[in-house]
Amino acid sequence: MEVRTKRELEIILQRLEGYRNPKPELEQCPTPAELAAAMIHMSHMMGDLEGKKVADLGCGNGILAIGSVLYGASQAVGIDRDPEAVEIARMNAKRLDLSDRVDFLVMDVRDFSEMVDTVIQNPPFGTRRRHTDTLFLDVALRRSKVTYSLHIAGNSDFLREFALRRGASLTHIERWPFPLERIFPYHRRRFVRIPVEILRFEVIRGER
Repeated sequence: MEVRTKRELEIILQRLEGYRNPKPELEQCPTPAELAAAMIHMSHMMGDLEGKKVADLGCGNGILAIGSVLYGASQAVGIDRDPEAVEIARMNAKRLDLSDRVDFLVMDVRDFSEMVDTVIQNPPFGTRRRHTDTLFLDVALRRSKVTYSLHIAGNSDFLREFALRRGASLTHIERWPFPLERIFPYHRRRFVRIPVEILRFEVIRGER
């Protein structure tokens, strides 16, 4: 099963089952379908998706890995340290008959050692545990040629320098609102829109 338009992809992704018991310590805020479709469409337009192997680090319900395969990736792998999230991701893939093209693993991001063409990820923003976002980005830059990573707006200059020290260049920035409903007790408002940025990084050092 594959889709041809971003809107069609968004509609399918909206139907995926989400977190049953989101864990605040893991910052499990679901990636909105519209934003997930935008990240995947951006990677497609840049030539980083069609026929490529994709990884989603911190995959949650599998929305980015599943969406990538639906939109043209040949294969995808998603990892998450939460077994319940991985179970939901596997079920979502099975319902779309994608189990043979998407693999989901229970794994700490620091243990991910597979090389892929492209990483598309929505890492924890690091609001509960500092530097979690850069930990995910560090792994992504070491395991892929191209990375699409979602971060709170305003950090792109720091992340540009972070990537350069790891042999990668920040090539594109696309700003989006992240609609967030109150999920955890520490969320003070019922609904907020957090400004975020899709950042595209490309490895510029020699072949690894």
